Amino acid sequence: MTDGAQQHVQFILLAEFNIDKGASLAYQYPKDTGTDESVLSELMLPDGAHLRSEDWTIFYLNQMIPDMTNEKQIERSDKDKPLLYVLNLVRTQHDASARRGAHVKAMAICTQHRFLHIYKPALLLAMEKYFQTPSKDVLVSLYEAVNAMDLSKMPLLSWHERQVLRATDDKSMFEEMFQMEEPESPAADDASYEQQTIDQKHLLRRGTFIDLTSGQQKLLTSLGGKDRHFYETKIVYDGIKLPIRVPLTMNDEEVGDFSLIKLITTFAPQNQASSANPHHPHLDSPGASTHPIMILLNGLLTQKRIVFLGYGHPSGEVANYVLAACAMGSGSGTVLRGFTERAFPYTNLSSVDDLLQCPGFIAGVTNPTYEEHTAWWDILCNIETGKITVSKDIQNTVGAGNRKTSLGYFEDGFAARSISRATGASASSASRSDDKSSKDYDTEFMNDVLQAIQAHYGETAIRAKFQDYVYRFVRLASQYEESVYQETKTEWPRDQDADPTGLLGIGYVLPDEATKQRELLANAGRFEGWRQSLSYNYYQKDFVQWRQQSSLKNVDIHRQVAKLKLLRNLPEKEVLVIYEAFLNNVVTERQIIEFLSYLPQQHGGLSPLAVGLFHSSFIVRQYTVELFQRLDRNPTGRRFVQSLSRYHKMTFDRLSETLARSVAVGA
Repeated sequence: MTDGAQQHVQFILLAEFNIDKGASLAYQYPKDTGTDESVLSELMLPDGAHLRSEDWTIFYLNQMIPDMTNEKQIERSDKDKPLLYVLNLVRTQHDASARRGAHVKAMAICTQHRFLHIYKPALLLAMEKYFQTPSKDVLVSLYEAVNAMDLSKMPLLSWHERQVLRATDDKSMFEEMFQMEEPESPAADDASYEQQTIDQKHLLRRGTFIDLTSGQQKLLTSLGGKDRHFYETKIVYDGIKLPIRVPLTMNDEEVGDFSLIKLITTFAPQNQASSANPHHPHLDSPGASTHPIMILLNGLLTQKRIVFLGYGHPSGEVANYVLAACAMGSGSGTVLRGFTERAFPYTNLSSVDDLLQCPGFIAGVTNPTYEEHTAWWDILCNIETGKITVSKDIQNTVGAGNRKTSLGYFEDGFAARSISRATGASASSASRSDDKSSKDYDTEFMNDVLQAIQAHYGETAIRAKFQDYVYRFVRLASQYEESVYQETKTEWPRDQDADPTGLLGIGYVLPDEATKQRELLANAGRFEGWRQSLSYNYYQKDFVQWRQQSSLKNVDIHRQVAKLKLLRNLPEKEVLVIYEAFLNNVVTERQIIEFLSYLPQQHGGLSPLAVGLFHSSFIVRQYTVELFQRLDRNPTGRRFVQSLSRYHKMTFDRLSETLARSVAVGA
């Protein structure tokens, strides 16, 4: 048994179905979980499990139900029991000699690891063994095997490193962080190796090593062409070595191996038609033509009670829709949080009272009774029909009085349209028809997502699109608060010292003021709904903490990159200020990694900055070259520079040589 730091799995559970007793918990190892046994057994043996030979499902233990009446939101502390993710396997073995002709058993692993799907092979072997020799010893051997898995050499990526790795197809990204995994020579074990200085260890981590025979620094060579998006290890169970690939790019709010693409394709109608759902200002910002996926996303952002119903479907399939929805609403765990805590990937009818106590729950069920009780949910997603339904009993919780007062800060026309939207009138849609040239961003976004899926874009690329969408939403919400309430806690502050010219600016980048007003109008209902949610409260706290921990406190990198991407005819002085800010602030390795995380390679990497190589201003071209040279001296930055287009690289090399010659002449 390994030490506490290596305890990957906290509990192993075994449940059985008895014809006389019903579902019952047979074993909990190494001790009781503290959860009611009847609740555990019901979750482990879901409805209809006996109809299939095998079923997987996921549920959580030690969830803390948020109290919306308490301004000080519940935060999990070290004193509380940790949230545990439970991977459960149900197996039905037909036996003519058994009563009702079958044995139904379930075995579960409880872990704090969000990548709990890696334990499936070991759980399959253990279940097979338990059917052969039903004994607690099977649970003991499984517990010891999974906890003996060695993750001691797994790289601990920072948040920004994880985003850089996630957004690239380069399988060797951060390979230098794996070099200790497989020593290439006995010299790595030499006593002198332990006497390296701190600087040497830093170089070793970031792409170089010290050749102990010559004492010279050398670049790290390839370590076998492995995909460094994963850490490879093994679990040895019952004498069988099971290869395990631990994903290194999973974010918070992402649990298991769900498919966001499957969620989208299941609930995306073939022919877009007007929705028969009741109008709600939080859910259908574009009007009656709101795409069902956008209704779901809006419901997640504004904390509606959401149920995924899969009557006749395996509980594991239903659970995966819930997990995918949590990732979608949170922006793949990079923007918002609080969804996993309110998620019930699988629950049953006996737990409905507990479920209804949780505000904004996201639940997976297989019992069709839920569909009939429209007061239990706000949005129901029927997996069988692919239809998303808004409950006729949904409540409009917008504080209309405050909205009417606050919107008076806008021009009369804008305020009137926004107030009518809060009251459910049709003025909002009328205002859209007045400007038919204006494009609906949500509709364009969903068209882009569906086209990407049809073009066989991967899961990571689709998740990235929703990550960008949610990030855009919260940045626009900050501008909405600035316009309506004259204050916000989720936007970069104006800093005269960091931006003496005022040209860097603050806020999300939009083409013009008219577009900004149109976006605030279209999203006013959603912004107000989000401001009443738990994820909004968490985001306020997280934004302050993120600003404190950021190594790039003096410049909003996302805004500056967006200006270079989106805005045409930027004044030369403003372009100069942007590149100067990059040069002055992106210096250390930590700052470089954080800087690169805003330039995902899936979106072109350094391409938005490479336009500076062709600018009419010599100083802008010089600053661009100096910035790229600085990045090129960093192992990760070098990969970004090398991934530039051939034309960009040729221009960079030519300008670098020209600059070097001019410096030599000046010297």
